[in-house]
Order: sequence, then structure tokens, then C-alpha cells
Amino acid sequence: MLFSSITFLVFFLPMVLLFYYMLPSRAYKNSVLLFASLLFYAWGEPKYVLLMLGSIIFNYNAGLWIAAADKKRKALLICAISANIALLFVFKYLGFSMTIIDRLLNSLQLKPLHIIQLALPIGISFYTFQEISYLADVYKDSRNAQKSLLHLGLYIAFFPQLIAGPIVRYSDINKQIISRKETAAQFSYGLERFIIGLAKKILIANTVALVADKVYGASLFSYTTQIAWIAAFAYALQIYYDFSGYSDMAIGLAAMFGFTLSENFNYPYAAASITDFWRRWHISLTSFFRDYVYIPLGGNRKGSLRTILNRFIVFFTTGLWHGASINFILWGLAHGILMTAERSLKQFFTKDNVIIQLLHRIFTLFSVVFLWVLFRNGTKQSVKLFLKMFGINYTKYVGTFTPIHIDGMLLLNIDTKFYIIATIGIVFSFPWWRAIKQFFKTENNMISVIALALKYLALGMLLVLCYASLADNSYNPFIYFRF
Repeated sequence: MLFSSITFLVFFLPMVLLFYYMLPSRAYKNSVLLFASLLFYAWGEPKYVLLMLGSIIFNYNAGLWIAAADKKRKALLICAISANIALLFVFKYLGFSMTIIDRLLNSLQLKPLHIIQLALPIGISFYTFQEISYLADVYKDSRNAQKSLLHLGLYIAFFPQLIAGPIVRYSDINKQIISRKETAAQFSYGLERFIIGLAKKILIANTVALVADKVYGASLFSYTTQIAWIAAFAYALQIYYDFSGYSDMAIGLAAMFGFTLSENFNYPYAAASITDFWRRWHISLTSFFRDYVYIPLGGNRKGSLRTILNRFIVFFTTGLWHGASINFILWGLAHGILMTAERSLKQFFTKDNVIIQLLHRIFTLFSVVFLWVLFRNGTKQSVKLFLKMFGINYTKYVGTFTPIHIDGMLLLNIDTKFYIIATIGIVFSFPWWRAIKQFFKTENNMISVIALALKYLALGMLLVLCYASLADNSYNPFIYFRF
């Protein structure tokens, strides 16, 4: 079930909120949330809800075992984490691994494998990391072991952040599960944040997605170099507004139920460097790999060569986390190469020179957009697209030639609406509006009232436009279902 679907907006969410606020005690409220979360998951993945329940029960017991153990606590932690990773591997990486082995066997003229391809359970990459976070917190302090299966189940399955994050640390939310307090101000903030996220997803991401999908789904010879660049920027806008919109909706939904979740995006396209980009993009994933992979490997404490190796391990796993495919691995490693080169030239880039800093920002933005092409299209197709983006006809290098023919129907998809929405998307990718917000923070009551009225008017209009778009258009893709 998508947050941006009529089913969720008109039926599921209102019913859950109604039952939640009707019940008096915290235990009943948490029970409603867990039941709603399992129903939410079962709506799209009915056969895998038992897998999630089994995973919750296993990690509940594993946490108790680790907490009760004395000498074998580390061994138990390793076994429990390995079991979680093994489950993720079977569903996400087994087919990919068998394909690689099969190609090796074919090259040696040996008997091929029967490749097993399993459907990927939605959200497994996210809730597996949350389970690892819980086990690590229990290992650090036995008092963190959750005695209530209901509470641990709610932490793992909580529907606002179940399918797309942010990845929530157990230490950040365990106390909220037991003793949070719902307020009208928090609910109002949550509703506001949800509407903003919904508008990001439906009005911007879905619109630019039409162009990106149409161009990348067409023959390379049906469009020009300029359209290839338009498609690249369209996809960059799509993935940002799709994913950040979902994070906004998750944070807003959680606030409606009294929870506070951490931010997951901070205007990544305004980054001053690749390093800065990863401080701003998918913050919960970046911090997870930093704390659970990079630092345990030694971080930057064991010399420059080891630091570079640790960084590449992190970016390799970051790419692999996004998908069992070579293009995701290459995408991650490319970011690692750029970050390593950037840090090697740190003295040059950090000079107090406005022009150098501006050029570095532009280079960062174009590098990120360029690599999104690899992320979106697969390795072989991306190579062709990269050549296309620089005006090179790749067929000259494979011995064939096909004349370029511009598809009129393709060009119709890049219309005035796209350019308007794309421009709005670009403008709001940068935090310029914070200065305006600060201006309206004044002691003048009249200005404050006008600002508040304008804000709620804008939110109301966005909500109406979102509902109208959903009623009129069934095109509602979600990128991170794949991960």
C-alpha cells in the first residue's frame, strides 16, 4: 500500500487514527499500531507477513539471549546478525550470486546452475538494518533488551517508516514506544509535513517520472543529446522528490502518533562537495554504514591507505544495499572514487575563493546527476547513454549505424507542464526559502497571522491538487520498492 494512494489516504489512515485516539491506554494504542502495521504490510505482501513475524520473534529472543549471556555475548551477536543478513541475502542476493557463478561455469564449459530468483519482500533492506541496530544496542547494554514482544514488533514493523525508512535506531525510539505524548501541536506539524511530502511525491516526482521513463524506455536513436540530459535531470528530480517525499510523509505520520523520527534529507543538491552530499542524502543509511561498518573497520584511525580501503568497502556495500546488480555496485564505487579524489585535493577546494567553491558545487551536482543515469539504467545501457549525453554515436564502435530519427510522440511528453514542474522542483531543491521563513518570525502579530493564513491556504491547495491528481492519473510509481 502506497502512502500516495486513495486506499491509504481515504480509508486506511483515517481508520487507524480514529481507533488510535479512541483507545485510552498506551498498551492499546501500541497494539493498534502494530496490528495496523502488519495489515499495511500484508496488503501488498500477504505471503511475506509471516516472514516478518518470524523475523520479529527471532530477534526478540536473540536480544534476550545476548542480554542474559556472559562470556558468549559477542558470539551470539555475530550469529544473530549473520542470521539476519543471511535472510536478506537469500531474498535479495542469491539469484545475483548464482548468476555470476553460472557465468563463470559457462566460461569454463561446466554444467550451468539452475538459477533461483525469489521475489523481494518489500522493505526487507530497511527492517533488517533496524534489527541489526537493536541487537547492537543490546550488546552494548543489556538493559536495552526489550522484554515486550509487542514493543519490539512495533519498532520493527511501524508502518510509517517500514517500506522506505528512514532507518530508525532502536536507541532513538525505544523510550518513545513506552512513554511518548501526543499533542495537538505535534499532530498539526505531522499533518503539515505529510501534505508537503505527498505534494513532493505526487505533484513533482510523478510528473518528471513520466519524462524520465518515456525517454529511457525508448530507443537511443529516437532522441537527441539534449533530451538525454533532460531525462538525466528529470530522473535526478524524480528520485529526490520521490524518496524525500516519502521520508517527509513518514516523519509526518509518525508525529501524528506522537513519535519523533530523525531527518533523512537536507537539500542534497545544494551540497558543496561529494562528502557534503552524503551528509545530506539518505542520512539514516549513511550514518548506519558509518557507525556499523566504517568505524568498526577502523575508520580513519589506521593510516591513509586503510582509510581509503574502508571508504571503498562502505561505498561498495552502499551500492550493493540498493540492489543486486553490477550497476549499483559501480554507482557506489564511483562515489567512493570521487570522495577519495576530493579529499586528496581538499586543500585546493577549501581555499577561500568564491569561484573555486562555486565550480566545486557545480561539479558535485553534475557528478551526482551523471551517476544517477548509471543507477537508473543498468551498466550496458548507461555506457551508451553516457556517450549519447556527450554527443557520441556509440554505433561507430560496434560496426553498425542507424540514422537518428526523432520520435514526435516522445517530444510531446516533454511539454510545458513538465518544464514548469521541473523548474519548481529545481527551485525547491535549495533552501533559499529559509530566509523568507525567518523574515516572518516577527513580533508583529499582523504579519504572523497573514503568514500563518498563507501557509494553511497553500497546504490546503496542495492537498486538493494531490487528490485531484490521484483521481485523474493512475501513474504512481515508487522507486524504493525495489530496495
